[in-house]
Order: sequence, then C-alpha cells, then structure tokens
Amino acid sequence: MDSKNTFLLQDTEMFMRGDLDNVTVANGRILLDMVQGGHVPYGCYTSPAITLPAFDAVRVSWNAGTPPDTAVEAQARVLVDGNWTAWSSFGRWSPYLGREGAEPTTRGARVLSPDHLALDSKVGVQVQLRIYLYTKDEKKTPSVSLLGVSVHAVDVIPAGGRPVNAKLNLMPYAVAPRAPALHDVMDLAICLTSLTNRWGADILPEEFALAMRDFQPGHDPRNLSFAAAAAGCWGFPAWACWADLALLRAEVRAGFGVVVALNRPHAEVEAGMPPVRYAALRGFANMDGSPSVLLIDPWAGLSNFDTETRMPLDDFLVAWNNLALCMRPRQKVLPEGRPERSSVWLRHDKDSAIGLYQMYLGGVLHPLPDDFCGPAPEEAPPAPAPDAEETGETKPPKAVGVLAWSIPDDRPHATTAHRTLHFTRPVSGGIHLGTHTGPDDPPTKYTVYAIDTAGRMLVGDVMV
Repeated sequence: MDSKNTFLLQDTEMFMRGDLDNVTVANGRILLDMVQGGHVPYGCYTSPAITLPAFDAVRVSWNAGTPPDTAVEAQARVLVDGNWTAWSSFGRWSPYLGREGAEPTTRGARVLSPDHLALDSKVGVQVQLRIYLYTKDEKKTPSVSLLGVSVHAVDVIPAGGRPVNAKLNLMPYAVAPRAPALHDVMDLAICLTSLTNRWGADILPEEFALAMRDFQPGHDPRNLSFAAAAAGCWGFPAWACWADLALLRAEVRAGFGVVVALNRPHAEVEAGMPPVRYAALRGFANMDGSPSVLLIDPWAGLSNFDTETRMPLDDFLVAWNNLALCMRPRQKVLPEGRPERSSVWLRHDKDSAIGLYQMYLGGVLHPLPDDFCGPAPEEAPPAPAPDAEETGETKPPKAVGVLAWSIPDDRPHATTAHRTLHFTRPVSGGIHLGTHTGPDDPPTKYTVYAIDTAGRMLVGDVMV
C-alpha cells in the first residue's frame, strides 16, 4: 500500500524517467542493450533524485531475473547537508553467485551494513538509486522489474491506521522439520514460502533459503534485500521497508501478508539465539476488547500447525522493530533465469548396491558430487590460515545443496513443503532409499528432491 517513506520504481513509464546507459526498457523491464546481435557486457540505470521525509537510514530492494552468467548490483547515495554521498553498493546479486551483501564500512556520517545504509548524527532528504546489469554471455541479459527504496523517517509520529479484524490463510511451516544445514536462514525463508504458497506456488523453504542466503562472513545470513530479490526471482514482486502499524493493517485489509522482524527477549539472546526472528503476519483480531496480532511464527513449535500463533498487540509493538517485507501476487510473465525444477528418472542399476538409486536427467546419468551437501560429518574442517587469529579473518560459509526424500504421509497435504522430508547425503553419486522387503508387500512411492546452491531442484519418483 502507499507509504510516504517508501518509493518503488516499476513499469516502463517510471523507468523511462531515469538515465539509461547501455540499457533499454521493454515490457516493464530494464535490459542490456544489444549491439550487432549480442548484449553488451554491462550497463547502468540511474533513477532521478527521490525526495523523501527526513531520514537517518536507507534500505534498497530490487527484483531481477538473472540467468546463469548474469548478475545485477544495486547502489544508492543520499543527499546530506546539500551534498551527495559516495555511491554505496549492496552487493552483486544472482542465485548463481556466492552472494555477499555490502562490506560493512564507516565513512564520515555514512555507516554501511550488509543490507542497509545508516547516517550517523546526520539527516538525509533525498535518495538516488542506480543498478548495474552484467553478463558474461552476449546471448543473455539480466532483467530488472522493480527497484525500490525505503527510509527510516525521523521526527515522524508512526500512524496506527484504521483497526482491522481479518485473518489471511497463510501456509504454516516450522523450522524444526527443515534442512538442518540451513537452520540459520530458515525462519525468513519459511516466511517467504508462507506468503508465496498461499497463491499456489508450492515452493519449498529450502529453495528460498538456498537462493537468498548472504555469505558475508561474520554477519547475519538473512539479508532482507536478498530475500526480496529471491521472491522476485520466482515472479513475486517484493520489497523491504520500514513500516508502521497503519501499513500492516492496510496490507492485511487488502489481502496481502507481510514478513515482520521481531526482537527476541534478552534471555533468548543470552542463550545464543539470534537477536531477531522473522514471522509472517496473517491478520489482526479483536476478541473481548483485547486486540491481537496473528502470526506464522516458524520458531513457535515443533510441528507446522504450532506456528499459527496470536500475540497481544501491545506486546507485538514492543517486539517489532518496524522492519517489513511486502509482497504481491505472482506476475503473469515470469523472469528468465529464475531457479527452476527439472524432472529426473530414478533407476537402480544392476551393479549398484541394494537400495541405491541413480538420477537420470534427459536420459543421461546425472551423478551428484560427494560434497553436494557439504563435507561429510566425519571429515575434519580445514585448518585455519596461520594468521587467522591475528587478523580476525573468517572464511565465508560454503554454499551447500540439499538432498531429501519423502514417502506418502497418512493424509494428503496442501503443499509439498508440508510433507515429511528426510534429509540425507549422496552415496556413490546417487541416493540410498528403502528396499522392497517381500514379494507380497506393496511397493512404496519415494519422491526425491535435490536442490542445488542456486535453489534449482531436481525431483523424481520411484516405486521401491
């Protein structure tokens, strides 16, 4: 919904108001120019200066389609004391990159964090955005469909808006049953999945987690700008913003869910939990004069339906840090380069061990590498560099894929993500499944899911 502190650039008319350098605009998307039948290697779109309420922090969002060998890089600068700051980059983006957000730096009043820009003891009044498009293949181009900015306004009284009593049917998922290797990003990935799957997308949280993770060493891997970009990959317009209660109520009234960031109680932080947790807002209720907020809280319980929680409105307003991610229904035309699913055929080769099945993609054997899910648990971690302790340098976490299987549960589920997934590792390039114990026993249908570090999935069924 409309918000004075958030500005979104989208559609051809709005994009054409900016400066186009080696890029063009077609069908509501920014694309690289073509020269002699091939795309130029890079180009840049620069927005006009955007006037916003006086602010002390900035968040940038983008939605882009990035085929392999392409990427985008969003940047921003702000007008402070009549002067423009230097451009700040929020990292190159593509599901196919080892993504890292902004390198944390402090330069004068400008304090850059992985997913936002803050001003120290200063106030900005205008923002200018630009986004670079890159390609290593002249036959491919990234495409940008949304570029947005949200500012943390100062000296503005947050609005409460008109109360609403409404509940949205978001999909509930818990952190506990998800892939253990992605535990530290799973709550935000689950929130994205809760919003997208209510519109029939049927995406697994692991697909989002692998496509959005920020690999900046030593920082929270849950980058809100990258989360919005990942949703855009699957065709769902999304952006990060600072919000107030009025905006949350307006979103619910319009039928849209919102991802919100909540500060954890001090005791939970002392126990080693991340200081912020993410939940999906599914509505508001007012029973017996006690207003409350309805959430999908992925940390609330061990089972999926335990996550449908209710929090008193006053407690929510204390915990909420005013960060939100808004989303709209899926676009009719999906971007090129989004992580896709491919069907595989699972076969037990006669020379393979009992219960070991290999994947065939397009009729060709498709073995999984031994490190598809990262190093084996029994493998010792590599020794740190000799000067690692002296410099404090840490290596970024390695991107790992997910391999899992499922069998039919006792009852059907609304989405694939509600199925019980059993996470495993490759064996001799394939996956080890159960065995058929006797000739009179009915066969069991196994479904196998192999999700790579970009969020692309191979999926196949086999009767065992």
